[in-house]
Amino acid sequence: MADISYARKFTHEDWIENEDVVQASGEKGFNRRFHGIEDEFDTLANVIATIDTEIKHIQRLNFVTAQNVSGLGANSASGEFPIETYDRSTLPSNVEKVYFAVIFPGSGPTNIQHTFLYKTAGTNKIAVSVQFFNPGTAPATFTFRVLTLVAQA
Repeated sequence: MADISYARKFTHEDWIENEDVVQASGEKGFNRRFHGIEDEFDTLANVIATIDTEIKHIQRLNFVTAQNVSGLGANSASGEFPIETYDRSTLPSNVEKVYFAVIFPGSGPTNIQHTFLYKTAGTNKIAVSVQFFNPGTAPATFTFRVLTLVAQA
């Protein structure tokens, strides 16, 4: 993220009653002071534009799917759970979407492992699924939620 800062440049110098002559030009003229205020507003507008651009680059977690209680035998793998198929044409050539699995243990071993599987599903399409593995010596039950990073629209 870019460093965003703002430092005020305009400083108003008070006019002195009955000493300063009101004038449009010159060192203490209205034109010079008002143009100084305009320059300050231009600087603020540039800072706000930078903030807006950076906010649009922030990614957020997006809920993709959830699964109710699943059972998994001892030292076994689950079948694949389909997550989504996405169009990768808007992504850079070396980047795929990232997914996060949140696993909620029910009973049995709590060290359920997961692997996301990415498979080509047509032109510029990627099908994503997740598979779980129970390395424990007893059956386990669990539920899960899948989240992904998405850019702000």
